[in-house]
Amino acid sequence: MKEILDYYREDLAAAEEIINGNIHSTIRVIPELSSYIFESGGKRFRPLLVVASAALCGYRGPKAHVAACVAEYIHTATLLHDDVVDESDTRRGRASANNIWGNEASVLVGDFLLARAFQLMVQNLDSQSLRVMAQACMRLAEGEILQLLKSFDVNTTVEDYYNIIFGKTAALISACCEVGALISGERGERREALKGYGREVGYAFQIVDDCLDVAGDPGKTGKPLGNDLREGKLTLPVLLALDKATREERRKVRDALLAEEFDSRFFGRVKDVVEEYRGVERARERAREHAVRAVECLEIFEDGPEKEYLIAMARFIVERDM
Repeated sequence: MKEILDYYREDLAAAEEIINGNIHSTIRVIPELSSYIFESGGKRFRPLLVVASAALCGYRGPKAHVAACVAEYIHTATLLHDDVVDESDTRRGRASANNIWGNEASVLVGDFLLARAFQLMVQNLDSQSLRVMAQACMRLAEGEILQLLKSFDVNTTVEDYYNIIFGKTAALISACCEVGALISGERGERREALKGYGREVGYAFQIVDDCLDVAGDPGKTGKPLGNDLREGKLTLPVLLALDKATREERRKVRDALLAEEFDSRFFGRVKDVVEEYRGVERARERAREHAVRAVECLEIFEDGPEKEYLIAMARFIVERDM
């Protein structure tokens, strides 16, 4: 990834300047809270996808930098809202914003970032890019609501899971890539190819994240193991294991999820079932399949460093351990 980040260093620096330059407000908590979360070590993966997709279509310039900022604002707003919904105390290894400023301020600053994102789009981007990002925001809300409705539901299906992660993750990542094409002037097959690439990368990204929640290194991920299970989220590694588990094993998982307090003992029970039926390994294999499909979407583009870097990003996502 270092080579890719070096290649797009100037573009990402320009996007970062816009990110930090548009959180000003006379209400002091807005820049304070926003700066705190933007400085907390986020990977800027979505901004990178915007500038890389635009570059693949032959454009590197200010519209890509604005669109990259918009993507990060929307993503950050959802993180602020998610931490309130999930009652999270930490984010990326630090105290979460809601833990410091409270739930009300976190929600409202998230709303501010969404409003600023749309303001920037209206001022700088075309109507099709605005439409794509607006639809992604709607999908984000739908995904989060569906996840909430399916919390602690042991009857959650793999199809339910995919509907959730399309909304909460893949839709925005797909939109980042599609907007990269749009601001480059692409309206046809190349736009659709990048949209498909982003969707498949988004699926792979979220599946790997969910695997790391079961079998990752908290020192690298910045969050404790079993966080999703503690919040009642049945993710792909667990669902694939439950599909092969015995009735008694399924009961143990259900009892663990519905326990009054989900502690390490209950997490151990669920993890045992996941390990017995290779849930993490099988989920990772699914993620690799999505990465392969993502790469196939790029076949329409001519060879060059921009294409190779997007291919490398898809492959990196599924092999990462943080």
